[in-house]
Amino acid sequence: MTIEHFFKNPFPHNKQSTKNVFKKKKFLMPTYRNLYIDGCCSDLTVTDDRVVSIEPADPTKEFDDSIDCNGSFWALPAMVNMHTHSAMTLFRSVGSGLPLQPWLHEVIFPREAQLTPDDVFMGVRQACDEMRASGTLALNDMYFHVDQAIHAVCQAHMEGNIALSVTDNDFNTEGEFRQLLSRFDSLQQQCGDDITLTIAPHSIYAVNAKHLQYLADFTHERSLPYHIHISETQAERENCIRQNGVPPVVWLDRLGILDKTKSFFIGAHALWLDDTEIALLGERHCNVVHCPNSNLKLGSGCRFRYVELRDAGVNVTLGTDGCASSDNLDLLEAMKVMSLLQKGTRQDPSVLPSHEVFQVATANGWHALHRPHRGLKPGDKARFFLVDINRNIFSGVTDPQLSPSQRQTLFLDRLIYAAHSDAIHPIPQHHTS
Repeated sequence: MTIEHFFKNPFPHNKQSTKNVFKKKKFLMPTYRNLYIDGCCSDLTVTDDRVVSIEPADPTKEFDDSIDCNGSFWALPAMVNMHTHSAMTLFRSVGSGLPLQPWLHEVIFPREAQLTPDDVFMGVRQACDEMRASGTLALNDMYFHVDQAIHAVCQAHMEGNIALSVTDNDFNTEGEFRQLLSRFDSLQQQCGDDITLTIAPHSIYAVNAKHLQYLADFTHERSLPYHIHISETQAERENCIRQNGVPPVVWLDRLGILDKTKSFFIGAHALWLDDTEIALLGERHCNVVHCPNSNLKLGSGCRFRYVELRDAGVNVTLGTDGCASSDNLDLLEAMKVMSLLQKGTRQDPSVLPSHEVFQVATANGWHALHRPHRGLKPGDKARFFLVDINRNIFSGVTDPQLSPSQRQTLFLDRLIYAAHSDAIHPIPQHHTS
């Protein structure tokens, strides 16, 4: 089979095809021959959605089912979008030029109030296509109409967390939140291994202390992620200090939330943090998500304290936020922006090199999802994508005079700083059932 033929596998968008999305599927994937992995030309064998072996390319060896990549593709572990509102593909670019709070209250919330379940399904489905096309195969999503989000994500053969975002108003009215509580455990069981359902407090300014603690207890009892917007803007930080006497992360710690959630805590944005807050997050092995493009477009700030967070033991991950503020779901672009921001704001070109920012977008994300062994090692679930290196910008990356590690470094530099996501090819997952 040729590599070109294999890529012709569009996924359906109609809801009828989600009839059996919760059933366990057996994935059928072939051996990829003459494929670059970690700087070496290799033969990669995948069986039943697992990486079976990675061996030096051997033209004399025969395989039952193989695809010859002709040395024109490089394989990499799949990326994880650790903070997004997928259905916001329906609101791409709306409200441009507004800061966060006016943008939310004048533009986003009124539009969201008009969304139907079918709208959310289509918005999430479009988002999944966009993410897969740029090498992202897992997500950490926060929105509503979660039944529809689950169907869309399963149909796209992706995995991750689907969270119902709640505010104080949801506790006081009959709606999706109260309905979900009554059937949460049964719905979670139906999701299978690929989807983790949870309930997420929107933010400290939209959810009061009592309800923040209630949701911490709820997620702690079930070992679920606690996904929340935190310290996104300077105004949020100043308001918390004025109302509670301490900044947001310290406030959550005093409420006992960090002790309960620990490595299940996922703080989106985490842009305005002081040393004390960083130390608290590190002591609890928490996760934070940097969303550089969204932060810049909304004017929220640019001095994300990556080095300090990393050195304190915080697991730093990468996200796009929703398309209404980031305009796309391209983590390749987000990696470039994150790396360049760190170099520029610190006036140090050695900070956050390509291999490290790629780890932020991949391994760190899988770690935050509590989904180990995804990627390109024998025994891993086969979560990877291919990059077409038969392009001018990748000239020289396979130079035999270079060592494998030198080739890998050169390739990642070209991918992150020079390439665009149109060089990426997602791997179709052929399944039975």
